[in-house]
Amino acid sequence: MTHYDITLVLFSYIISVAGSLMALIMTRDAQENPDNSGGLIPLGALCLGGVGIWSMHFIGMIAFSMPNMNMGYDVWLTVFSLFIGIGVVYMGLKFIGNEFSIVKLILAGFVVGLGVAAMHYTGMLAMQVQANIIWDWTIIISSIGIAVVAATVALWLSVHVTHLWQITVSALVMGLAVCGMHYTGMTAATFVYDPSLPVVQPTEVLYFIMIIGAIDLIILIVAFMVAMTQARMRSI
Repeated sequence: MTHYDITLVLFSYIISVAGSLMALIMTRDAQENPDNSGGLIPLGALCLGGVGIWSMHFIGMIAFSMPNMNMGYDVWLTVFSLFIGIGVVYMGLKFIGNEFSIVKLILAGFVVGLGVAAMHYTGMLAMQVQANIIWDWTIIISSIGIAVVAATVALWLSVHVTHLWQITVSALVMGLAVCGMHYTGMTAATFVYDPSLPVVQPTEVLYFIMIIGAIDLIILIVAFMVAMTQARMRSI
């Protein structure tokens, strides 16, 4: 019987909203000041892809547990999934930011959605557990569809919301979409205990959360400081 730590699930949503919020602010500032957007788009991709999506994903993974079964993570696959998350979001923001059109939005949403799904399932493959995994392909396809829709909406919002209240509401919605994709994708896997497999050394969950939280906090603080600088420049 699998179990989720509700506190960590809520924390994963908060992280997703925070990353989405700062990403939307960065992309709005880049739209309003294209001559100074060189660093804003990468920072926005780091906030959304790294914090809002990837960190949410791994906190959600840590929230998941199975009785009497240790869980660990492959470091290289974990890091690789991080680069996928940031990379696809950066490509989407960069592509959609140059002369918006519906066709470009659909193409970018499709590519970014597939990339987010690839990040998610790469992250799941990074799980080390003494069990065989049975995949439900109907749920996998559904989760990919959610990822594509969520990515398309996120990209549309990134170039259309300007006021802080709009950005805040959009970030709350994006957080729900990202979490919806993740937890839907998690249900695609059924873990069947196999005693013939090697015993897994458990990951120190507390240290994992502290490291992710500290990195996220640094990224969000930097983004906030950049946003404040941009606001002062607009007021001059």
